[in-house]
Amino acid sequence: MKHLLITLALIVSLPLSAQKGLHINDIFKGKVVSRQEMREGIMRGDNLAPYKLNVLHTASFTGDEAERQLADRLFSADMKAYIADDTDMEMESRGGFLYYAIVQLIDTDSGLHRYICYQCKEKAKRFDITVVYMEGKATLADLRKTFKKK
Repeated sequence: MKHLLITLALIVSLPLSAQKGLHINDIFKGKVVSRQEMREGIMRGDNLAPYKLNVLHTASFTGDEAERQLADRLFSADMKAYIADDTDMEMESRGGFLYYAIVQLIDTDSGLHRYICYQCKEKAKRFDITVVYMEGKATLADLRKTFKKK
């Protein structure tokens, strides 16, 4: 029983430790909107193998202007702190705010690539926001191909 509890604790903590140290972790922890207001998904393992990924962690929510600004600030802080140059990202702004971004973070010593993605769509003065953390062997070119972004 003790081994089962330790294994479960490790499985639950994997996605949290994967994005540890990133500002966007506050979004996943429910510090922008409560976790009850968020739709969250975590995938890892064989299901992601065709995409050359080990971890895919998503959080989506609908927020007001203040929540949009906070999520944007958190994402932008990671973008500025963890990219080497502009070739490691693509972004698009609309309506004076960040609409879409995919950023390759500085590689880890383990040889894994880490990515953060952001999308924000305005709907009647509310904002549908999705933040994604990905980790694996996939390159930015692989992800563009997978998501048909050229």
